[in-house]
Amino acid sequence: MERLKTVLVCNQKGGVGKTLISDELAFALERDDIPHNYYDLDTQGGAMHRPTEQEGAVVQIIDTPGAIQADLIKWVEAADMVIVPTKLTQRDVPPLQTMIQMLEPYKGKKPVLYVLNGWNRYKASKDFTDWFAEQYPDLRSAILCQSEMFNYAAALGGSIMDYKADSLPAQQIAAIYAIVKFELHLTEGWR
Repeated sequence: MERLKTVLVCNQKGGVGKTLISDELAFALERDDIPHNYYDLDTQGGAMHRPTEQEGAVVQIIDTPGAIQADLIKWVEAADMVIVPTKLTQRDVPPLQTMIQMLEPYKGKKPVLYVLNGWNRYKASKDFTDWFAEQYPDLRSAILCQSEMFNYAAALGGSIMDYKADSLPAQQIAAIYAIVKFELHLTEGWR
């Protein structure tokens, strides 16, 4: 039996999109009929998915709280992949840098993906993404644009992929999921 693989979605700062990304990953796993566990450690209650443990799960998604947690290092150590969402504001730089420093010992040992969340057409977004690329050229990142479509999909109780699969934010979610599948070797022949 294949070992259960863990995707940890974390940042010490709240409001950066951890729950959004966790929910979208769970929806993607459901679409692919990949049994998974979903754990919401964030007591704010914003997740669309309830904590779930499925028989035969091959992957688990852990949505963490937006605060410094004593167990965060333990969670990182136990994870097979770490996703760190961040918003694109000056206020988000210090907590992002703290996360980057915390994950430095794991560089090359486990995949880490930084999701630059809330990108929009304004100069501040471009400036932030340029700064990130210049400061951290060796860190893997993905962009997730700001979109009301996430709210519309949630109001319908589903994923942005169900709401508007051909939209840019849906394509960006699909790209993030493709990275997760690749890094965790969740190929079509996983069964």
